[in-house]
Order: sequence, then C-alpha cells, then structure tokens
Amino acid sequence: MSQIHFGGSRSLPETRLIHQVVSSTLAAGHSAHVGCAIGADAQVIRAALDYDPARLSVFAAFAGDGSGAWSGSATFDVFTALEVGADVSFSAGGPLSVPLAGRLMARSRAALAGCSAAVFFLSAPSSPGSLAVAALAVRFNQPVFAFCFPAHPNAPRGCSGRWVAGSLKGGFSCWRWQPAQSKFC
Repeated sequence: MSQIHFGGSRSLPETRLIHQVVSSTLAAGHSAHVGCAIGADAQVIRAALDYDPARLSVFAAFAGDGSGAWSGSATFDVFTALEVGADVSFSAGGPLSVPLAGRLMARSRAALAGCSAAVFFLSAPSSPGSLAVAALAVRFNQPVFAFCFPAHPNAPRGCSGRWVAGSLKGGFSCWRWQPAQSKFC
C-alpha cells in the first residue's frame, strides 16, 4: 500500500472535490498523509475519516496537549482523527522552541517522507506554503498533482518545468508538474 501526501491552502473553502479525490485514493488501496491546518488539510482529514481512519496519518506541528497550535491549526479535526483510530504524529515539525514557520515546513517534510505522490488543493495560483512543499515533493522525485481554483498554479519555488493537464485515477482532471528534461529542482 503506497502513501499519498495531501495538502493545500488554509484559505480553501469547503469543496466536495476533496472528499471525492481522497475517497477514491483510499478506495484504490492507498493511504493518506496530511498536515494539521485548516482549509485543505482539515477537509482531507474529514474525508479520510469518513472512508477509513486506519488509512490516515496526520502530521501535527503542535503537541499532543494542543500547545503550539495557532489560529490556522485544525485542532478539532486532528484530535477527532486520533480518537477514531487514525495515526497522529504530534510535534512532527520539531519541538515548540522551533518558530512556527519552521515547524510547519518540517512537519510537511515529515508528511512527504516515504510518499509515492503529492496532491495539492490550492485556493489561488500563488500559494507560497503549498508550493514550497510541492517543490520538496519534486526534489523527492514524487509525482506532483494540483487542483487550483480557478487557474493553473504558479511553479513550485525554484523548480524548472511546467504544469500540464493531467488526471488522477478516478478521472479527476487536474494539473501535473512536469519537471524540465535537463534539470530538476
């Protein structure tokens, strides 16, 4: 069973597409890795819990007692996931002494580790945090897919290549990152 990393914008409004993509991915036998933020992460968590909590791994940038959480943390969804049997890694971004931005990126790096692909749900073409994580996935040689509302996303930070029309199993049209032939990130 392979792991698929899911992430995206904290400002993403509720969308049925996330539930459909996550459910289809889990139905295909994969498991889901996700962060701990509001927006896309929270929607991925809820979709995976509806399908099979045992196939969900949540990587939280805050501690198991909630310390280190901030207004962008989906604490309710993370603790619900823990209660119903999902795997939750607290302090996945390091100790609380690490500044929040550093913990969020380290948490995302931990969530990406060992994944066979990365899927992002973006509320705008320029989503700096999500595109930084997408750049990590490209560096890890993972296929990267994006759903962007309303246009195609900007390039992952520091990466040579382009977004091309693609699709995920289940017939979901999206963007797929195609690295440049001569060099990667």
